[in-house]
Amino acid sequence: MATTIAMMAMPDLVALINEWGTMPRTLDPTKTGEDPSRTALADDFHPIFATNSTADRAHRITNLLTTTGVRPILTADETGTLTEQWTVADSTQAPRAAAALALRHHLSEHPGRIGVCADDQCADVYVDNSPAGRRRFCCLTCQNRARAAAFRRRARP
Repeated sequence: MATTIAMMAMPDLVALINEWGTMPRTLDPTKTGEDPSRTALADDFHPIFATNSTADRAHRITNLLTTTGVRPILTADETGTLTEQWTVADSTQAPRAAAALALRHHLSEHPGRIGVCADDQCADVYVDNSPAGRRRFCCLTCQNRARAAAFRRRARP
């Protein structure tokens, strides 16, 4: 029997990757806890944020969607309104499919608006919602740290 799923919210996907991904956890010792299934899920998506190649992103997301076996369906309620829904045959693939659908949907509308923090001491991912589309850091802390380091480098004799 197929399991109906909903797309994961992009902030939830970013939080999952930043809290459970191997790369972000390696660079931030404050992130503790063990959950192999969450780590594996986060590690599937971190490379999509890390690449700058649109073709590579599309290929990786397509592979995730194919692997999970996600399928679109239409349902009608009693008023005749059609609603788009998604199903997976294997319920264990539901979280991976929900995350892949969210990223597919976001990138189809905003290609190139995701990335990995430009700070050398951070591997967290971000979604760029800025009006100019020039975000490079996951948070102000990393941005300030990188700017201060650049200032100190320029000030050295």
